[in-house]
Amino acid sequence: FMFLVGVILITGFIADWLSRRKYIPDSIVLILLGMLLGHVTGILPPSDFLSFAGFMASIAVAVILYDTGLHLNIFQTIRESPKAFVIATVSYVLSSVFIAVSAHLMLGWDVFSSILTGAMLGGTSAAIVASIIEKLPVPDRTKVLLNIESTLTNAYALVIVLSLISFYTGETAVDPVFAVKQMISSLSVSILLGFLGGVIWLYMFSRLNNYPYARLLTLSVMFLLYALVEYLGGVGAIASFVFGLVLGNSSVFREALLINKRVGVGHYFKSFSDEISFFIRVFFFVFLGVIFVPPEEPAFYVVAVLITALALIARYASSVLVKPEGEEIVVVSIPRGLSEAVVASLLISLSYPLALEMLQLTSLVILFTNIATALGVYYISSLYKRSQTDNVSDG
Repeated sequence: FMFLVGVILITGFIADWLSRRKYIPDSIVLILLGMLLGHVTGILPPSDFLSFAGFMASIAVAVILYDTGLHLNIFQTIRESPKAFVIATVSYVLSSVFIAVSAHLMLGWDVFSSILTGAMLGGTSAAIVASIIEKLPVPDRTKVLLNIESTLTNAYALVIVLSLISFYTGETAVDPVFAVKQMISSLSVSILLGFLGGVIWLYMFSRLNNYPYARLLTLSVMFLLYALVEYLGGVGAIASFVFGLVLGNSSVFREALLINKRVGVGHYFKSFSDEISFFIRVFFFVFLGVIFVPPEEPAFYVVAVLITALALIARYASSVLVKPEGEEIVVVSIPRGLSEAVVASLLISLSYPLALEMLQLTSLVILFTNIATALGVYYISSLYKRSQTDNVSDG
């Protein structure tokens, strides 16, 4: 076990080096390592790890989005939020519809299962998007937009899928108006509590920042906030993101909090968060590969490829409406991640008739969308780097 931990972390460092130098996303390297350790060799049996998917997803999303918020400029975030909202909403709706139709027509699934699959796979993975774009040579505005957009689509998927599951279990009836109200309520609770938690902790941190373990204590507070928001019906990932955003922009809130001494998260705090985020991110991607469940039917592979292509079309359509800076990167940022696998495994625990098939299709879509994103990012980043070099030579 210790040998595997060492191998995984060293591979993570190598993958990170490749992503920074060659713009090859570390996610795909680590997912392939996980597949090698899981389905290919059986060293880490996928069935033994599937039950931990929910826990791993929560930890990874919380830490990675907290770290993302910590490094963002709050004014840029506010400016890019309207564009991110449009892209998130349009791309999620189109992707969900495309996927539902594909599942119904090509796999012969019933209408409800097809809609559930579309809702489950319609959004992008906030944790993966944050990890990929962190190292890309693209404008900060593009990075901010993609972080917000992917976080929103995660929220959409979570609320809609859980509403559909509640209907399946007989807890509630299908009510689109109620679903919209629930989504607005969840987003509002998440943003408000994330903001209040950040402001309160910022005030307390001004009295603790000389304590040796204050930074680790901050991470603990973030986990508590995540759990509280989830308990109250919100989206913990959004709360973690907003909490980090407030701490990362501490100077903006200094006068409002009437704190005379300098309050700052500082380079050391951000470096600490980067280390923790890297550690979690490495095991997150490897875990994704370990729980990969390859289907035997060729039709699943065809549908997964089609879903990947349709996801690109949906992204392109949403980008045409907004015309964001760095549009090419926005279009190819379509990775699906662990949260989708978590929902699929939840359906297995509920004995849903098509749960295993959904998990198999989800595994393929996760793999193919990450490969498509990796290829797209590598190609666009290479062009961008070449144009920068040409501009320097001309100058």
